[in-house]
Amino acid sequence: MSRPQRVPRAELRQAILDAARDILDREGVSGLSARAIAREVGYTAASIYNVFGSMSDILMEVNRETFVELEKLIAGLPANEPPSARLHLLCQAYISFMRRNPALWNALFGGTRHRETFPEWYAEAIRRLFGQLTHLLMAHAPGLEPERAQRLTEQLYVAIHGAVALESDRRLDILTSQSAGEIAASVLDAMLIRLKPKA
Repeated sequence: MSRPQRVPRAELRQAILDAARDILDREGVSGLSARAIAREVGYTAASIYNVFGSMSDILMEVNRETFVELEKLIAGLPANEPPSARLHLLCQAYISFMRRNPALWNALFGGTRHRETFPEWYAEAIRRLFGQLTHLLMAHAPGLEPERAQRLTEQLYVAIHGAVALESDRRLDILTSQSAGEIAASVLDAMLIRLKPKA
């Protein structure tokens, strides 16, 4: 059923994104469709596609909001801790966020890949997220070259992501009694010890 009064396009756009996030929370990516969103906002599916070109575009915009939330979370971490402590806080905060928001996390990196290329802003959001880790690794080990620091950041993120993915799918306990948080802390500690300048 259509709404009796039209609302500004920007307002409808945000209502669509809010509805998409609500559906993701309840049903996951598989439950997300133009019809489901249309029911939530009181418009037709055609109206949804008049605002967004595809469901993939809607999901990408939801992901944009998730990246913003992650940046705010990282920015709110204590700034007066040493780099190693900040890295641990960042990793645990990231894991906690994903545990609280499994559907949003899955929308970022899980499920079926719907496009071969991603917008530049998406790649930039990932670079900013990784940049936080890279900066702290280089602060911990001042002699670390930027290229190697970036590669270590990628390795650390993939290791943590894998642990969280297994935990989210309720498969981690098949491999270990450790939690994703414990594994992340151990992997990070091993990396920090290896990078620690020799006396």
